[in-house]
Amino acid sequence: MPGLLMAALLALVAHSQEGDAQAITSLIDPASGSPIADGKYAQHVTGGVLHIEARFDFPDGRTMVERAAVRLAPQLEQESWDWTERKNGALVRQYEVDFRARKAVATRVDQHKRWKEDLEIEPGKTFAGIAFVVVIKSLRSELAPGGKASFKAVAFTPKPRVAPVEVIRERPDQVRMAGRTLDADRYTIHPDIPAIAKLFVTAPDQHVWLYGGGPAAFLRYEGPLVGRRAGGNRKATGRAPARDTSSPPSGTGASARRTRAAPWARAARGRRAPARIPCGLRSPSPGARRGAPGGR
Repeated sequence: MPGLLMAALLALVAHSQEGDAQAITSLIDPASGSPIADGKYAQHVTGGVLHIEARFDFPDGRTMVERAAVRLAPQLEQESWDWTERKNGALVRQYEVDFRARKAVATRVDQHKRWKEDLEIEPGKTFAGIAFVVVIKSLRSELAPGGKASFKAVAFTPKPRVAPVEVIRERPDQVRMAGRTLDADRYTIHPDIPAIAKLFVTAPDQHVWLYGGGPAAFLRYEGPLVGRRAGGNRKATGRAPARDTSSPPSGTGASARRTRAAPWARAARGRRAPARIPCGLRSPSPGARRGAPGGR
């Protein structure tokens, strides 16, 4: 309970040191284990702001890029977020949030529609997309297994809106990567949707795994994947790094790019890196209920 109260009442502070990082990733269908897209992850810190970019390239010519900017001090505070899908270079969909201006825009070229909304964003308490991985890493020292913390998420249904979510620290888990079993801490992002609203939107849980044997390095994400056809669950995976356990990874969850990197860092280019989607809320459709592949 003390951990829960601290997370709920005090400003969220970054406990892991973020820095420049990159990784090669992949997107995998958990039902079949088949890869559906190749990805790249990169992040860098400029002026106290963490900039993240995750990109996925699909065999059919689609590309999806997610970007986020999160100020790290004096508290975690997201500044921007956007998610873009293109097909052979042409824009298909784009979601954008300016947290400082408290405005969001959703563009669906495939549906010839566009929405602009003013949002009730609480700085340090409202986040979107891949920024929740940074939030979860900062909660690790505050939450014991079973502990919860409340936040708000910007979601697109497809109209932009703000929805309450709970971040829950589950029991210790293990993640199988590249023939190795790693201790992990599993977290659940649970949308707190009123019963009446569930008649109009679906809001499945999302899951994040952090490395359990050292600093809070990111291992895996699993959750709903929104595409041109409403999608089922997907998870981002990659090759586990062969690293020296005496030199633990940084909190970035990807290999550190330093002029003179440690041996484990040079070998860590295959570390799983975050893959996210524009939150989990979406209007229900037959494809979503069937878990039809939507592609991301």
